Amino acid sequence: MFNEHDKASYLKRLWFMLKSEYFYRRRFLNRFASVAGRPMVWGVWNVIVYGPNIHLGKNCVIVGADGFRTTLTTVSYNGHQGSIKIGDNVLIMNGVRVSSASEIVIGDDCMLANFCYIMDADWHDIYDRTSSPGKTAPVILERGVWVGDSAIICKGVRIGENSIIGAGSVVRKDVPPNCVVIGNPARIVKKLDPARVVTMGKLYETENLKHKGK
Repeated sequence: MFNEHDKASYLKRLWFMLKSEYFYRRRFLNRFASVAGRPMVWGVWNVIVYGPNIHLGKNCVIVGADGFRTTLTTVSYNGHQGSIKIGDNVLIMNGVRVSSASEIVIGDDCMLANFCYIMDADWHDIYDRTSSPGKTAPVILERGVWVGDSAIICKGVRIGENSIIGAGSVVRKDVPPNCVVIGNPARIVKKLDPARVVTMGKLYETENLKHKGK
């Protein structure tokens, strides 16, 4: 038999579970144009998905936190139509903003650290500040890119496979594969050995091979 304290605790946990599932299905999954599998989400009520043409791959992890909402946004305005395509095994931490008026592609195994911002538009002309979304150009993050805390990725940028964007960096030009860049504007400070890079995708492949070998 439940005592009053256990009953209240049980009802509180049940309410939290039901609330989480409601937000997960109605306010999260249903907002995507397509979803592969069932992504893992923490703080789902702090994850905002707004606009059409937002696609999510399999095995993704997305984190939202009170006061630090994670937002994926596309806009349709003045002949522009945004698109966000997120690959498999992608990690998106709290406070991340991805805003598209053109096209943003986030490849498999990418990691987006807290508060980083990825945009494919200026959002306003430097003179006519009533004009939106301004100039646009697609942004592409290739497989295994790691974007550090509070980094900014500007329109028209392509970041090569496995490259790391240091915390607080501002990226305005393409970044080659297997590099570490830091600063404003971002500059290359180190080359990476791609053979040593371990991603979630590689771990899944290894596990699948192990199971097939049994």
